[in-house]
Amino acid sequence: MCYKHPIKDENEYRRAISHIQSGISLWGQRNMRKYPWRETQDVYKIMVAEIMLHRTKSDQVKELYRAFVEKYPDFKSIVLAGRETIESELRPLGLRWRAKLFYEMAEEVVEKYGGILPADRERLMQLPGVGHYISSAVLCFGYNLPAAILDVNTVRIIGRFFGIKVNDSSRRSRKFEKIMHDLVLHGEPKQFSLSMIDFAAAICIPGDKPRCQICPIKDGCCFYEGMVV
Repeated sequence: MCYKHPIKDENEYRRAISHIQSGISLWGQRNMRKYPWRETQDVYKIMVAEIMLHRTKSDQVKELYRAFVEKYPDFKSIVLAGRETIESELRPLGLRWRAKLFYEMAEEVVEKYGGILPADRERLMQLPGVGHYISSAVLCFGYNLPAAILDVNTVRIIGRFFGIKVNDSSRRSRKFEKIMHDLVLHGEPKQFSLSMIDFAAAICIPGDKPRCQICPIKDGCCFYEGMVV
């Protein structure tokens, strides 16, 4: 049975959410990728990673990230280093505006919050360079709070499973956000969200040939059922 959204029966919807949660969580326990920013609870380091990862592949970021957080262990060290130094450090990643906004963010975090990122979406989004995705990432990955992580990966899984059309605005869609929020109301929001991102990269891949035959949540998936009809 395809769980096509909107599901009118609340119990059926909850079964679908539970099916995705359990399937992807178990998959993640065995297959989740390892990166240094995933092995820390330091919200500063997580913010550094999210700034670096914006439009940049993880493997390109890994070595620069390690060197950077060792040299600059907190926001105060960023401010003390000066804008030009930080821009130079981040130049290999391109997008100069990213370094500029990061330095301005560090100044504000030190000045307003004593160098510690607030665990509050509204205050996070008032910081330079912080939008909805980065604020969600800091809350989820840094504070393990059930913040909905909506990116091209998570919306692809949701869209395929529930038979919802995905487009450029899906990451800002309340429909997708509601489903992702329900999914991340899980024992470990951080672990589940990271598992979902990796699942999209390994199984529910882009294009017209995802690896459905080895997908643990294919039962009930509208995309899979459309393929096998």
